[in-house]
Amino acid sequence: MTAPVAARRGTNSHVHTNHSFSVFTSPAEAAEAAAAAGLEAIGINDFFTVSGFTEFRAACSRLALPALYCCECISMDSAAEAAGELYNDPANPGRIYLSAKGIARPDDPAGNAVLAEIRRHQDTRNRALVERVGEHFKKTSGQTGPTWAEVVGQTPHGNTTERHVAKAILATIHRLTPGPAFADKYLQVVGEPAKPDAAQQQIQIRNCLLKAGKPCYVPEDRAAFPTVERLRDAFLALGAIPTYPVLGNPLTACEKDISALFDRLDRWGFRAIELISNRNTDDRVAAVVAECARRSWPVCDGTEHNTPAMEPMLTKWVLDPRFAAAFRDGLAVNLGHQELVGSGQTGYVNARGAIVPGSLAACRSLGQRLLERSAAGMTA
Repeated sequence: MTAPVAARRGTNSHVHTNHSFSVFTSPAEAAEAAAAAGLEAIGINDFFTVSGFTEFRAACSRLALPALYCCECISMDSAAEAAGELYNDPANPGRIYLSAKGIARPDDPAGNAVLAEIRRHQDTRNRALVERVGEHFKKTSGQTGPTWAEVVGQTPHGNTTERHVAKAILATIHRLTPGPAFADKYLQVVGEPAKPDAAQQQIQIRNCLLKAGKPCYVPEDRAAFPTVERLRDAFLALGAIPTYPVLGNPLTACEKDISALFDRLDRWGFRAIELISNRNTDDRVAAVVAECARRSWPVCDGTEHNTPAMEPMLTKWVLDPRFAAAFRDGLAVNLGHQELVGSGQTGYVNARGAIVPGSLAACRSLGQRLLERSAAGMTA
């Protein structure tokens, strides 16, 4: 059991677990890390799945920690792709990362059907990546590469990502050449001298072997990326708030003008924002928070934790006096929405995605009460 800390402060609405890819080995471990860091509330935000919610809910309940349920998907806007427009994916025109925040109906059949379809496409591509990797191992070293079992076994329900393939490649190199010979084998297979630690090596393997133009690259099926409208509707079916994660850095053309970006999001039916602060700069955080305040849109802060490296659970911005109240307020709105919709009431947005008059205050008030109970429960 995590030992109590003097007081809770700060929130984090965007943490991945091993149900997609993460430095955390379970949703419970993510919850325990949040409690140990003194967070008031924590939200998990895995790719394409809600499968971690049950364990996460139990762990957060045990820790008296408010839990926010979220997931993340990638859409494709064909018009933006044709025009070469970049949003929050700086390398792929038309691709747009989107989040469902405050999922109140995780068992909804329509929403889960969309998530399952995306996972099937990911599975097909990752199996093909493993085949290419196997061919590459034989070509470069005359040895056998990682098996599919070694990839899929890293995540409890088989929701594989490219990062799992990279981790399996690294494990295979270690298995084939333990000890001093590792560096030579790594260079032979990867094509570059190994970075200093395992986290950096996994990133290096992805960049050297699995990305476009590299020896093991497999193109992604366009069907793996639903339209913005289809994802929005799936998120609403799950009882969530459709939310746009601002990239911020590097600054893409479509995110440069915050007001114009928000106008477009409004037309799409996305009226909530989240920031991954370690990808943003001070001036961008200030601009996004200010625009959210002007429009009365909730804004949250998160850390990702979807790499092999362990990072702090709180960002410097979530505790910054200029932004702390806005992020806490945004998290409260999400928590309140989740609670209200989960009990059959109307939250911040209705089933069509429209903001419900008076809902912002109601969600904020309920969510703030949950946060206040959390803070009080941890006071020494």
